[in-house]
Amino acid sequence: MRGRAAAVGMMLGALLSVASPAAVPGQEVASLSPPMPLQTPPALPMFGRHQIHYAGLGPFARWGALLARWQNQQEDAAESCISARDNAPPCPPREWIDLIARFRGKPLRAQIDAVNAAINAHPYVSALDNWGDPARWETPFEFMRRNGQCQDYAIAKFLLLRALGVSDDAMRLVVLRDVYRQVDHAVLVVTVDGQSLMLDNLASRVVSAASNPNYRAYYSINEAGWWMYLPSPLTPQTLSRQVAAR
Repeated sequence: MRGRAAAVGMMLGALLSVASPAAVPGQEVASLSPPMPLQTPPALPMFGRHQIHYAGLGPFARWGALLARWQNQQEDAAESCISARDNAPPCPPREWIDLIARFRGKPLRAQIDAVNAAINAHPYVSALDNWGDPARWETPFEFMRRNGQCQDYAIAKFLLLRALGVSDDAMRLVVLRDVYRQVDHAVLVVTVDGQSLMLDNLASRVVSAASNPNYRAYYSINEAGWWMYLPSPLTPQTLSRQVAAR
């Protein structure tokens, strides 16, 4: 147990040192003490043997900044948009307005399937090509105007479902390793009636979170906190480099 705690501390230290979007190569980042873990919730199928839940989003400045930007975009749209047919900022994209109108009031599982299909219909565009920043995370408005990469699909699904009334507690944005393809990836997992469903831009249908045995989660987040999973698919020495782009 003491050895496992030391390993957790090493990985947390590596993760916390790269969480700020202001960090650049060669720049020192102040070390932070790991937050005290809450009671560990039941593990989900693809999330390894152990998970630790932490309240708050302190280590994930990029995610916190995205949520703040999203809030500002919605407020600007509500206050400044004259015509809903105008797709230019600060108005919401017409797609957002249409999807909210079409999916509101449907049963939860129907909403999940419909949101997954609608967002997956967008073409993949890398953040480097879109923004000149491979680590950029997009709001739904930005994604609907410019398309995006894996985490942007997951974010758009997460925040669209939140706008439709799905509880934050029922959802997690999951950053993971595809050990078969040897690439990093991101998906959305939604819990419905005790079943964990995965919305993946690489899959046309919503499937069980246990359906892909090659997925190994690094961490997951929602609007209230985050989870770390053990064993990690990476060693502590490579975790910092891999998670830096997230």
